[in-house]
Amino acid sequence: MFAKTYAALALAFFVCFAILAFGAPAHTAWAATKTVPSGDVAALRSYLAGAQPGDILEVSGTYAVSDGTIATSVNGSAGKYITIRGTGSGAVFNFTETAGNAAFHIKNNYYKLENVTINSNSKSNKGILIEASHGYLTKVTVKHTLGEAFKIRKNSQYWLLEDCTAESTGQSGKFGEGYYVGDADQNWQTKPDADRSGYITFLNCKAILTKNDGFDFKEGTHHIKVIGSTVDFKNTVPESTVGNNGLFIRANNVQVIGTTVKNNAGTGQAFRANKITASDGVSYGSNLELKAVTASNLGGAMIHTNFGSTKLYSDYTMTGVAGGLKTSGSATITTVSPSAFTEMTWNGEGGDTYQ
Repeated sequence: MFAKTYAALALAFFVCFAILAFGAPAHTAWAATKTVPSGDVAALRSYLAGAQPGDILEVSGTYAVSDGTIATSVNGSAGKYITIRGTGSGAVFNFTETAGNAAFHIKNNYYKLENVTINSNSKSNKGILIEASHGYLTKVTVKHTLGEAFKIRKNSQYWLLEDCTAESTGQSGKFGEGYYVGDADQNWQTKPDADRSGYITFLNCKAILTKNDGFDFKEGTHHIKVIGSTVDFKNTVPESTVGNNGLFIRANNVQVIGTTVKNNAGTGQAFRANKITASDGVSYGSNLELKAVTASNLGGAMIHTNFGSTKLYSDYTMTGVAGGLKTSGSATITTVSPSAFTEMTWNGEGGDTYQ
């Protein structure tokens, strides 16, 4: 009796195993780590086109890109990001011809980009264009762009950019912000609705020798933190007709924490906040908090604001600022004790507390 029962159980187990092994749909695929051969741009594009949630694409060495944008085409999923990861000392993407609007274009949700350098070589307008939600950029450097280095727009939400660098932007001679969230209202990709990109944190990021503002947050955008970051103009004069400030803010609910703006030989401010009424008839620009910020060696003032809700915490530092604490005509700034500060949080990428 026992032998018969055992045989029946063994047969049932074998049948179940066979169904799992041979009866699964042919298209089933599993996340994998794939090594992209150094310099093989075609292989990277192929892996991106066929990526599955959870895939890790390892890149290293130098890739010469002569034929347009490197773009995503497949979504990851919650907890299963599609990752492009530079191994060892990282990977460098040298663009030898124009990639048009963007060298790297993240069009899909749930992505990570780690330990890479994107060298536009004055060939492409933007270094990285993000038009998707949920992701991380870590140790990513973008340099020598015609325009912006990092651009996040089109209702993109929940991003953490950590230890990133924007350097020598604006090679066209006019435009060239380091980190740009949203779009000016006349350029909204979501017209007639505002571009509501938000829930974004910049942690320990650098903007070096940007032609325009180090950080620019446009009307409609919201819930943005800049923490432990640096804007260094290296004693140059930024292009003033577009933007020449450390941070230019028209967003709602922005916290700037432990961040330094320095060495601006022009007339721009360290922190400029402008409330405006956009083309949709809505006024944007409110609730700016400046905590433990530093301004040094500036031709302009530390702050210009027409927000009625700007808070400056008293642990700020200001040295060698020719224009003083604030520009003439600025709205009243409320000075607050550091003990009253509470860092914004949210559920999603970048929503933790970091200070």
